[in-house]
Amino acid sequence: MTATSLPIIDFGVCLNSDSNPEQRRAMASAIDKACSQHGTHSWPQFFQFPAEEKRKHQLESLARGYWHKNSISQTEKIHAESISFYPPILCHDKESTSDTKAVSPNTGALMAPDVLGDQNSWPGEEFRTLAEEYTVCVQQLANHVLAAISAGLGITDVSRAKLQDIAPHITFNGYQALTQVEQEQGGISVAEHADTRLVLDGEHVSLQIQDRDGKWHGVPPIPGAFVINVGSTLNLLTNGRYIDVNYRVVHCSTKSRVSVAVFFDPPFDMSVDPLPEFVTVNEDSRGHASKTYGKYYLEQFKAYFGS
Repeated sequence: MTATSLPIIDFGVCLNSDSNPEQRRAMASAIDKACSQHGTHSWPQFFQFPAEEKRKHQLESLARGYWHKNSISQTEKIHAESISFYPPILCHDKESTSDTKAVSPNTGALMAPDVLGDQNSWPGEEFRTLAEEYTVCVQQLANHVLAAISAGLGITDVSRAKLQDIAPHITFNGYQALTQVEQEQGGISVAEHADTRLVLDGEHVSLQIQDRDGKWHGVPPIPGAFVINVGSTLNLLTNGRYIDVNYRVVHCSTKSRVSVAVFFDPPFDMSVDPLPEFVTVNEDSRGHASKTYGKYYLEQFKAYFGS
């Protein structure tokens, strides 16, 4: 396996009010090229808690709570542990949308079933405060990324609004070093997969991505930089223009590792058919399996974890 050099894009142009339109167009063009050719750009002490303490945060949920390699179906794929936090989801298609408000104004409790199951289980208020503050900051960056992607794609305001309608959720991953035996047997920390949504990950020393020939390449870490994974939803919305990248984690260091990934999902009832700009004259969106993001997300999640 070889290391690969991913495109590095400085978002200072977006943040600088003095930047001119030409500079912004150049940055948008660079992002469009990176998404088309690569699909990827360049904490807390929870995982040090005793096992019984961490298991208190296991939930009956598809996307929330604590899990480890012995708590999911396909254990041969996982040599890691994670705790995830996801906002309430009350529907995943327009037919099942509830008219009931998501949260009671009096008790703060959910007033309808959540399709992802149990609600978040936070290890403490300090943990929650830090995680939520971090998520808000990263979302500001994600908004700039998606605005630049929209500019690079040259899409209409309607498509731009659809692309930028996102909700964040955060996952903390803990990786112990693979043993020599596990390495010799081809062990990996997280099996290859493609995420369904835009992902920003600030810790990526063990990350590997797969090229179009099926070869794996390590992603050298860059201090102060985020790895941005385009995700398969943008692949669907752009009708294949943006690459759906497979990646995995192989942590061979002698030290444990924690990564913090923030995911940005579209609404669960949004269609993931190609945007009008990417449907050719002889092709319409009916040529694709029309489905909502919620259905697509649940299919991909269950396929990966074998549940």
